[in-house]
Amino acid sequence: MEQDSTPLRLLKNAERLMAEKGIAATSVREITEESDANVAAVNYYFGSKTALLLDLLKSRFEHLDVALLERVSSVEAEAKSKTPPVRELAKAYFDVITALGFNSTTGRLDPFILLIQRASAEQEAVLEQAQDYNAPGIAKLVNLMTAEVPADRRACLDVPMLIGMMFTASVAAMPAMSSENRNDILVAAIKDFLFAGVEAYIARFANGT
Repeated sequence: MEQDSTPLRLLKNAERLMAEKGIAATSVREITEESDANVAAVNYYFGSKTALLLDLLKSRFEHLDVALLERVSSVEAEAKSKTPPVRELAKAYFDVITALGFNSTTGRLDPFILLIQRASAEQEAVLEQAQDYNAPGIAKLVNLMTAEVPADRRACLDVPMLIGMMFTASVAAMPAMSSENRNDILVAAIKDFLFAGVEAYIARFANGT
């Protein structure tokens, strides 16, 4: 897709507007006007506003997954022949999400993070379609985390719920990570909460109790 193509402008402006105003509150006309495009452009290139949202979320999740795969693979390599501790894997997820989703200099959340929150509240079905839990990065993360869980219990492990909890805790730490209002104690507390929670969740299935 060309750098200044109409579809790219539509995606960028749709993400910003939907993140700021909400998905339902953002009209197709607003998106096309901001993108200097014909009002029919959204339907022409994507089929509908919902389809545009799905493409947008999928694209951003794919970008996130690439970064996650790189970081998780690094954690795995550092552990050498051993399975990395669940805590280290949870930390890898936290680091990737906060690095991509928050600008510590400006103190602002990336529109993608806000869009996920909006979609969770307004368009849950689209969000579920967009998130691929079999993507290389997230699949590797979950497989390593659950290495000690017996195969017959893995089917009971709710991966979307696990990732959702990790995402929520990671986002909760972001405001306390800004350069201007940094609160290291709060960030550390949220990270401990996240890591301990993930360890307990996985252990419950590993031990079967």
